[in-house]
Amino acid sequence: MKAKTQPDALPRTVDDYLRQLRAALNGAPPALIQDALADAEDYLREEVALESYKPESEIIARVARSFGRPDEVAAEYRAVEARFDRRIRLRERPRSGFFSIALDPRAYGGLLYALTALPIGIFYFVWVVTGLSLSAGLAILVIGVPFTLLFIASVRLFALLEGRIVELLLGQRMPRRLPSEEPIKGLWPRIGAMLSDRRTWSTMFYMVLQLPLGIAYFTIAVAGLALSLALIVAPFAEMITGRDHVRFGDAGLDAFSQTPLGIVLMMLAGFLLFFVVLHVLRLLTKLHGHYAEATLVKV
Repeated sequence: MKAKTQPDALPRTVDDYLRQLRAALNGAPPALIQDALADAEDYLREEVALESYKPESEIIARVARSFGRPDEVAAEYRAVEARFDRRIRLRERPRSGFFSIALDPRAYGGLLYALTALPIGIFYFVWVVTGLSLSAGLAILVIGVPFTLLFIASVRLFALLEGRIVELLLGQRMPRRLPSEEPIKGLWPRIGAMLSDRRTWSTMFYMVLQLPLGIAYFTIAVAGLALSLALIVAPFAEMITGRDHVRFGDAGLDAFSQTPLGIVLMMLAGFLLFFVVLHVLRLLTKLHGHYAEATLVKV
């Protein structure tokens, strides 16, 4: 006969509550864990601050009875997330087949993300490089400390913004709020905590790498769609103007595009290429969503 598993004792501190909540959420999406821990930490620290004259253990025990034990809170978060995921799946049922990609909203989300990744990547790259350079250059001055704090805070804000874009366009679950930070007294200890946080550097890495990735995504999207459209339209344009509009090196397709079979084959190639581009972008941006989760989410 198996012994019954006893639930954890009521937490006595904020850190103890968060530790139990994290353990209860083990296996959940990292973004969900970050949101749940941030919500709980903000609420608990606010309660402790409002009744600072009472022992923290008494306050946490009361909150655990009213707000919910860590395992109960974790179960509620999982249930809400499951209902949300179910609605998303019903609205966006996966379709098999080469041509069904045209009915997949995530394919067009990936296409839009690919087209906007380059300008956003340029902005991210310039922001991080400029911010790091100025932070290092101003480090010997008094103004360098608050500037560094503001720069790191801006990087975290951009991480949240990028996460919302990734979730909206690519469908990858990302945090919906900034993670709470444990109160740290003193300016230098606070800076040290920010600099020692892995997410600070992983976010900067993501923002810098977004430039070459943005170039690649943008090039694939624009070149693929342009070539697809050219193959579809060019035969008609060549018949109307009498000029060769599609060339591969020095070889034109004038003779080929003047025949009925050539026209059909060129249009078919352009039509198929459009679907190939959607499939490639859907795959690349899906992988990008997992990469964004790994670098931007605090775990």
